[in-house]
Amino acid sequence: MTIEPAETRTASVLRSTNPRTGELVGECADMTADEVESVIAEARRAAGGWAQRPVRDRARHLRAIRREWIRRAPELARLDAAETGKSLIDAAYEVLAVSINLDWCSWNARRGLRTRRAATFPTVLKRARIEYDPYGVIGVIAPWNYPAGIPMQVIPWALAAGNTVVLKPSELSPLTGILLADIINGAGADVIHVATGGATAGGALASSGGIDKIEFTGSGPTAKHVLRGAAENITPVVMELGGKDALIVTDGADIDAAARTAVGAAFFNAGQTCMATERVIATPGVHDELVAAIRAETAKVVVGPEPSSHVGPLTMPGSLDRVIARIDDAVADGATIVAGGTRRTAGYGQYLEPTVLIDVPAHAEVLTEENFAPVMCIQRARDVDHAVELSNRVDLGLSGSVFAANRDEARSIARRLDTGGVVVGDAMVGAGLAGVAFGGVKRSGYGRLQGFDGFREFSRSRAVIEPRINVSLMATLAGPRPDPGRILAIARALRGGGGLRTRLQALRGGG
Repeated sequence: MTIEPAETRTASVLRSTNPRTGELVGECADMTADEVESVIAEARRAAGGWAQRPVRDRARHLRAIRREWIRRAPELARLDAAETGKSLIDAAYEVLAVSINLDWCSWNARRGLRTRRAATFPTVLKRARIEYDPYGVIGVIAPWNYPAGIPMQVIPWALAAGNTVVLKPSELSPLTGILLADIINGAGADVIHVATGGATAGGALASSGGIDKIEFTGSGPTAKHVLRGAAENITPVVMELGGKDALIVTDGADIDAAARTAVGAAFFNAGQTCMATERVIATPGVHDELVAAIRAETAKVVVGPEPSSHVGPLTMPGSLDRVIARIDDAVADGATIVAGGTRRTAGYGQYLEPTVLIDVPAHAEVLTEENFAPVMCIQRARDVDHAVELSNRVDLGLSGSVFAANRDEARSIARRLDTGGVVVGDAMVGAGLAGVAFGGVKRSGYGRLQGFDGFREFSRSRAVIEPRINVSLMATLAGPRPDPGRILAIARALRGGGGLRTRLQALRGGG
């Protein structure tokens, strides 16, 4: 499968290869900084017309995008699977889940972006409203692990808010980004522009004065480069970074359900998910039984190059060597492998058997840093309080999960987790619920995607304040100052009860 961009404007070329086979998927432009600026200029020219369309028209257009998206979903899923190495069914799930985002945005945009009244306390002389205006051009720097799904946690909300978008897809999955934009623009409006390339293109986008806000999803080290570039123009940035999600299981919880959930959330997409369950924390009464159940479930996971395999290859070059080194270091310090832990020779790709570790030292990198691989560490907590402490101990705080004996205990634990989101009785589903805000705390980033927060994230709020009566408060500061007694009388009137008329009468009679 090969996709060629409509116009190759540079002599440099990006080559996309299939991680399962090593075969060439296709080629596209590796853009220079000047070429990225040209793409941004195109988005700027389109921004004015799009922003002037009423929200209801933009929402209607999102429904047209959704229809085009569903029509071309098989094509996009095949390309996604080819560029990332994930199974076709995983890619299809990712692509079709986007249709939910488009649908939710289209039906909730007017509610999320409508002008709202604001309180004008302490003065009753004014009325105010909050309006939501588009930024203009949003830059989206997307990762390779979900090249369709993650950009579409941003783009529908940004479009609904009246922005156009410049998408910089990962250099490992650029063709999916090109096709994504082609599908969206194919619905009838030129609202997405694509800047393909590596670090040069990403740096140019981040530091460009033509970008009004940046959304970045990726690793912490790359995030620092983006922030330094954005700082040149004081460009606001949304950061969705890594995770080290923990699944807490307490005495009395459903062990079988917890084990199946942990395995599914740890090894989906070969563990290459920011919300993957990399840690399981169990209280003493369930620990041993849970370890046995997880080991049994892990044995059912199929690894290999076949498109139907549960776990495919690691996409990022060098990832396998890095994570194997972490596993070996942990074992040397006393950890025990209860499942997996070895490379799998399966054709071209780099495969790791789904790995489960216990008794991992607290300082081990495999326990404290994001692995982005099919690796799970199970920790034994002394009690529930210790389980919460272990969950919060890492510097990443994207999401967390709780399996408890009852709802009250689960809610009590959830309130104490230092994460951007918590899931009770499941894991990793927050990113798939369009109406739910998504984002992290600590080193997992800041800002929120999706839900009503997503509309506000990609809008500038503006306060408009108007007089109830023709009185200027600042005019009282010009010329002779009023008597202090008059000021105190006004303060008493403002504190008093009654409606607007009563307060205005008190103000007129005060002093």
